[in-house]
Amino acid sequence: MAAPPDRQAERADAPRPGPPGMFDARSLVFKFLVRILPLLVVGTLTLMLVVGNFTRHDAMTKIDTDVGVFATATSRVLDGLLWNYQTEEMVSALATISSNPAMLGAEIYDEKGDLFLSYGITPEDRVDGLKTVWRDIYRRMPDGTRADMGRLAIHYTHTFAERRFRQEFLWQMISYLAIIAVTLAGAVFAFHRTVSRPLDALLAAIRTTGETGRWTEADWRSDDEIGEVIEAHNATLRHIAAKEAALADSEKRYRQLFENALVGIYLIAPDGMVIEGNRTVADIMGYPSTGSMVRVSALNHYVHPEDRNRLWELLRRDGEVSRFRLQLRRLDDTRLWAELSGRLTPEGFFNGIMQDVTDQVAAERAMAERDELHRAFFEENKAVMILHDPLDSTIQFVNPAACRYYGYSNEELTSMTIRQLDCMSDDQMYRELKAASEERRNYFKHVHTLKDGTRRDVEVFTGPVSLGRRQLHYSIVHDVTEKRRLEARLERMATRDQLTGAYNRHAFFQRARHELARARRFNRPLAVLMCDLDHFKEVNDSHGHAIGDEVLRTFALRCRADSRKTDVFARMGGEEFAALLVETDAERAVEVAERIRAMTASKPVSTEVGDMAVTVSIGVAALNAEDSINELLKRADEALYKAKESGRNSVVLR
Repeated sequence: MAAPPDRQAERADAPRPGPPGMFDARSLVFKFLVRILPLLVVGTLTLMLVVGNFTRHDAMTKIDTDVGVFATATSRVLDGLLWNYQTEEMVSALATISSNPAMLGAEIYDEKGDLFLSYGITPEDRVDGLKTVWRDIYRRMPDGTRADMGRLAIHYTHTFAERRFRQEFLWQMISYLAIIAVTLAGAVFAFHRTVSRPLDALLAAIRTTGETGRWTEADWRSDDEIGEVIEAHNATLRHIAAKEAALADSEKRYRQLFENALVGIYLIAPDGMVIEGNRTVADIMGYPSTGSMVRVSALNHYVHPEDRNRLWELLRRDGEVSRFRLQLRRLDDTRLWAELSGRLTPEGFFNGIMQDVTDQVAAERAMAERDELHRAFFEENKAVMILHDPLDSTIQFVNPAACRYYGYSNEELTSMTIRQLDCMSDDQMYRELKAASEERRNYFKHVHTLKDGTRRDVEVFTGPVSLGRRQLHYSIVHDVTEKRRLEARLERMATRDQLTGAYNRHAFFQRARHELARARRFNRPLAVLMCDLDHFKEVNDSHGHAIGDEVLRTFALRCRADSRKTDVFARMGGEEFAALLVETDAERAVEVAERIRAMTASKPVSTEVGDMAVTVSIGVAALNAEDSINELLKRADEALYKAKESGRNSVVLR
């Protein structure tokens, strides 16, 4: 747990002790010696005392045994000497006690207990620690009996042995202590070499790290446990240094992201004080720098205080908000719309992002107004409007005018395809698309079927429109049924003869020029027939113009019925007609002319005044390489006159 800031400062300012010396009270060597030396000395002394006590006891026991053995052996010698009263030999025998420094003297007593002979120190000499061993002096008689002759007393002491033992014990103790001292010195040296030095290197590296703030590795390499510890420490430092470098790099990138983010990032305390914010927040709120907005109350920037209440209610309830939109007040008192997103930290701080959406709000309002305008335009427009998918022709949207026009409900229309409304075949559709392209029209001519089966001519103005990611076609449908009828009527009036229904002179020349150009382009045959009813003036003069008109109509109808759709049959004026035969050479043209002539002559015309026989003269001209339409008609006309001159009711080829 980190110390409070004031205690941390005290600790940082306190003087740091220097590294301890080898025999400093803080060093491991000193502590090791303090702990091990008394125990080692006491243990050694105790062991020596115990061993010395046993050694002393064994030495004393050995002296006692040796004296006893000597006394027994001497008593065996003295029995014969004392029997013969050989005093000098007895003195010599007693003198052998000098071979053992523990024995100080000896005494011989007779059988009556009186002192017979004395040698050396006796109890009368008042020697401390004097001990005596008694042995009987007796002689074995030949009959096996024992003849007591006296007693032998050997006087000895442990003093010399104890003195020598103390000297040896003291020397042994000095030797042991010297060995201990040498051993401890070697241990201290080894400890210093193997433990203290690497620990000093480790401590020096740690102190350098603490003083300089730079991670410093300990300069020590060994293959023992301490070497492994130091290597682990160095590896830990390298790992920490790498982590700190990565953390510093990450923090640098974070600060760059934080400062350069295109959205405002902020941290606000529960009391509303701004703790931190990036450059974007400062720019949005109009502060000159990020530092100038720290410790400023965010409450001053709410245009509507209830927005803050709603914001913190959501934060306390959900712990976070997303795209919370509200109006704020900049430092210069101007207003903006902002969107806030973020969440509460465990400490209750609001950490979030801010985006200036003032332009977006204005655009959304403009979009809403435009959508409302478009909706009103689409829904309230009297024109029929349809949106359909060009991929599958399904109808996506229709306006009320479309429902009224087609007689279907909105649900019915949006469940149909545009092809279900259009009654044109695929060939007709293709020709119409081609015609619109060639004529460069911005609309298409179609025939739509209403719900009641009625077919109506319509003009469809179509263009692409994007709806999200979908590409639709927007069509405005105009009913042009009456317009088509009027156009057809006007076209008929402009191109047809009103009496006979055949093409008029103007239409004939238009078609003739077109077919002539085509025949020359593709090197195809072309022929013209010039027809004139024989004696038609007499019919008008004898029966009136009404009968004459009936004859003209009947002749024209019969000729048109016998012609191909590609042929052009026209009334050139009065009773004169012309026929343009495409893909027809001279021989075939004569055959057609003969068929017309024969049909006319063989079928009288039924009129109010009865059946009236009519004949026709026909001139035929086939296209030459250099002919114009006028030259072709001129040659056909010349052939017609020759047919009339030859007696009428005939065919002449020119």
